[in-house]
Amino acid sequence: MPFPRKFKHLLELELSDIETPDYVWLEYAVCACEKDSCGWGGWMIGAAFKKTDEQHANPYGDKVLPAMMDQVCPECGKTTFRTAASIRVIPSEDQKRRSFGHEILLIEYED
Repeated sequence: MPFPRKFKHLLELELSDIETPDYVWLEYAVCACEKDSCGWGGWMIGAAFKKTDEQHANPYGDKVLPAMMDQVCPECGKTTFRTAASIRVIPSEDQKRRSFGHEILLIEYED
């Protein structure tokens, strides 16, 4: 499946091209807010932060980076509930590219 060439600059981003988080909060969420919710449970991003010299207006004082933080169930699309189970995750020193069981193909473009 070819991708639109106008997005090549976005699709070929490397880690060095973007602002990376110094830490991320993960929260365990469940799909259990409505009678017909599906009952899914799993980890979701609470927020991604970058430490800066500035004081930012949030409880941590660090810069909040863009991240997928919507409370939407990946199975049924309903609203999820974020439980009290949360962990702070710090990137490892070794950030070599890893595949998690999915195939990595060459990117093809079309105009």
